[in-house]
Amino acid sequence: MATRLSMNSTRPLPLLAVLWLFAGVPQSARAQVVRGRLVDGVGGNGISGAMVSLVDRSARTTEQAITRSSGLFQLRAANPGEYRLRADRIGYATIFSDFFGVGAADTLTIDLEARIEPVSLEGIEAEADRRCRVRPEEGLAVARVWEEARKALAAAAWTQERGLYRYQVLRIKRRLDDRGRRVEREDRFHSRMSAPAPYVSRPADSLLAEGFARFSTGESEFWAPDADVLLSDFFLDTHCFRIRQPARRPGELLGLGFEPVPDRQVPEIVGTMWLHPVSARLQRIDFRYVNLNVDPWVLEASPGGRVEFTTLPNGTWIVPSWHIRMFRPGETLDPLTGLVTASLDAIIMEHGEVVLVHDEQDTVFRGDIGGRIAGTVFDTLRVGLPGARVFLNGEGAEVVTDADGRFELTHLGPWTYTVHYTHPSLEQLWYRPEPVEVEMGPEPTSPVRVDFEMPSLNEVLDDVCSGFGKPRPPLLAGSRFASYEGILTVAVTDAEGDPISEAVVLTLASALRAEDREDDRARIRGQTSASGLYRMCWLPVNTPLEVVVLNSDESFDRDAFEEAVTLAELFPARVQKITIAPEAPHRTLLVRIDS
Repeated sequence: MATRLSMNSTRPLPLLAVLWLFAGVPQSARAQVVRGRLVDGVGGNGISGAMVSLVDRSARTTEQAITRSSGLFQLRAANPGEYRLRADRIGYATIFSDFFGVGAADTLTIDLEARIEPVSLEGIEAEADRRCRVRPEEGLAVARVWEEARKALAAAAWTQERGLYRYQVLRIKRRLDDRGRRVEREDRFHSRMSAPAPYVSRPADSLLAEGFARFSTGESEFWAPDADVLLSDFFLDTHCFRIRQPARRPGELLGLGFEPVPDRQVPEIVGTMWLHPVSARLQRIDFRYVNLNVDPWVLEASPGGRVEFTTLPNGTWIVPSWHIRMFRPGETLDPLTGLVTASLDAIIMEHGEVVLVHDEQDTVFRGDIGGRIAGTVFDTLRVGLPGARVFLNGEGAEVVTDADGRFELTHLGPWTYTVHYTHPSLEQLWYRPEPVEVEMGPEPTSPVRVDFEMPSLNEVLDDVCSGFGKPRPPLLAGSRFASYEGILTVAVTDAEGDPISEAVVLTLASALRAEDREDDRARIRGQTSASGLYRMCWLPVNTPLEVVVLNSDESFDRDAFEEAVTLAELFPARVQKITIAPEAPHRTLLVRIDS
């Protein structure tokens, strides 16, 4: 390694480099500047993606920067003093400059020349004593592996601190069955973020005092570690490291395991940092939760998680995806003792996926779309049907078919999903076809194919109106026959939009002759289902209908309803009137009841 040092830059930098070096730096902050270029020792080419640190005499890092494509870097010294530069590259030996003095308001230019000294993790074996070591000392195999993991974590923490990017993030919350195999509900939330990082853990001091999980009956909070936490003194002082699984085959990942020291009693994590043995790049961290102090059957949820890491072309590092598997505890009565005991209320998966990363000029990263279900919705003639909705149980997990009826659901995990479809023509009748269950493999390389075929209108009507025979055509007051073709669905909700069950629905076709009003389709009383719906089939079209909806606890005179000529005389100001047109015989009436 060679170091060239000059005061106030004896060798002028290119104009574009100078503009970059000073871009965004306030005039008041330009005192004590150390800048330069990291180059290789063979061809003199700039080295990008290296972390250059300004280190004082006490070995404290005071400032860091990642070199750009040309190898340029710029650092600021908060105070005058003696410093040296440290350059870290993943997969290569660390290099240092000599110490140099920085005076008040100095601007120094230091070029670092790096020898090509690759660091290989191939062939590393666990130490013979297999002890778990806190802050392993230099020279041990475990220390070599930790040093390469530390470089990636430091770059990720630096990227997070600087807030260099804007993120498009997909967050998914999944509720699994008690066996952890079937997705019962999946809620998705898309967001655009200008935050420093898409995922940030709980502060390290809070984790030190209270641990990585907090839960009580009916609710729980679990945290995954981020780069700042893994690099913190708290984590390094309370966790020990060992090589979990030496790499034996070419390309097999090398694991650096960690676990809490024995005297840690708060909720903690045990896990493994997985690195590629050839490139020494950190790939991911797998972990599980321990010290949770819950009943064994609650731990059948297998609480744990994963945090993945990746580098961008300019050398910065981000977390592209993460997930946490947690339990939500409940309570139940022990059938033998009659005592209240803990139970597993639900298995919850919280997953985050970075879809896109943007800098000030361009898109610099596109995320993995994960497991996929793809197919076509056909009409009754086997022609692709546009405008159909294909969706999962929950909110936000839906797509609309294109002009050829095709669809694709993405970002799916290795579980069993219930896939539904619908179409505006079916939604008018509040009709939902039978869903399909799809089992996703652990690492799908191609979409799972699922096709749907719309039922005919006659099939739908036979289904939704089964048990309702069409009555004879009644006479209107003006001696004109009415046609019984109308289907009316009443949807009842509260002020928040939640369905109200067992609401009473009264309907009367008051324009019919008195003798025809005795028909069972002209005067109807019913109750809404658990989903807040009540459907009436074969109502007269082109005929005014009166509808009144009552809460289940409201009383009314049933005899008076059977004798009424109009509902307005029984329920002033509460009657809703609707006329079903023959050309649109399938109608929905939305009714909100304020409590």
